[in-house]
Amino acid sequence: MTKPITKRVKSSISKLSDGIAFASNSFRLVNANINSIEKELSRLNADGTIKRFRKGIYYKPKRSSLFGEILPSPTSIAHAIAKLNDAHIVPDGSMALNMLGLSDQVPMKYIYLNDKLHKSEFVGKVEIVFKRINAKKLTAYNKKAGLVLSAMEYLGRNAFDDKDLIKDFATKLGLTDIKDLEKASKGYPAWTQTRVKEIINEIY
Repeated sequence: MTKPITKRVKSSISKLSDGIAFASNSFRLVNANINSIEKELSRLNADGTIKRFRKGIYYKPKRSSLFGEILPSPTSIAHAIAKLNDAHIVPDGSMALNMLGLSDQVPMKYIYLNDKLHKSEFVGKVEIVFKRINAKKLTAYNKKAGLVLSAMEYLGRNAFDDKDLIKDFATKLGLTDIKDLEKASKGYPAWTQTRVKEIINEIY
């Protein structure tokens, strides 16, 4: 027998960590449409079990003894917004370089390249920017190859005249990343594909 939607939504939320953001369409429940789920989320928001960031985006409250309630991370909010809009996102080049360990600079804005959105949001004082690009550049959006290609495009063609940079990128990749990188690079300019081959040659 299918459990009431109230119990099923609560059960799904209980599995999330405190401070995690999620979209109203994150839950796939049998015999429950998005309107009934949204209604239940609104009820849970009213009683304080969860908080609404904006329409369709919620989060589990996280509290600190020093700072009180802490907002979700910009990354968590960005992924929830992407889920709500069925968008594929990849961090822009400056973020990707930092995430790959190739730069110590922490970007002031969280910029995400995607195939659906062109807008910005604020999490506290931190701005999240969504920039729409060609979907062909997002085939590896959820993989390390996506970070590499985003970082390469950000640095530009001339940066890779420095062969040490080729080696630096190669150290961040494993054999399991090669096929993803080869396939995804086809959506990028010819110079990117050439440099990708050079990076792969460094791995073997």
